[in-house]
Amino acid sequence: MKEKISELMKNKSFARILFIVGIVGILLIFLSSFIGSGEEKPEKNAEEEFSVLLYVEELKADIKRTVEAICGDSDAVVTLTLDSGPVYKYAEEIKQNNKEDGGATSKESEHKYITVEDSSGGEVPLVVTSYMPGVRGVSIICSYGSEETAEKIKSAVTAALDISSRKIHIGSKGG
Repeated sequence: MKEKISELMKNKSFARILFIVGIVGILLIFLSSFIGSGEEKPEKNAEEEFSVLLYVEELKADIKRTVEAICGDSDAVVTLTLDSGPVYKYAEEIKQNNKEDGGATSKESEHKYITVEDSSGGEVPLVVTSYMPGVRGVSIICSYGSEETAEKIKSAVTAALDISSRKIHIGSKGG
């Protein structure tokens, strides 16, 4: 069997065919990303809600791993609240007009959002960037042992989330 495979590999026409089949396979994979599966994409609000929920879950998981690394409690309970929903910055066109009237100059500006057509044919503003909301507060319930360990947890969470230590509460399990 190995001999037959090595003979085929030495054959130049077989190598060319194998190369062409590989290129065709790559092209098919590439084209499949452009061709839809026929499913409608969810509404933007559903996408926003999903991304915020995912964001919160990722933050909670990161905090839980941090707590486990510091005090060894793999059953820590982490609760996290956010300030708001995601914040978007939209593309806009600004037209400025300078008017001179008898020696006095006045400036007028007109702001207009750039829009694109969505899948349903409606016009929506073009999002340039989006920001996830800031963290309002964190509550961690764990078995931390000493106040020194609780302070280490608080310092780590403060640094990781870039929030004030006043926004973090650490409680002990069962007490």
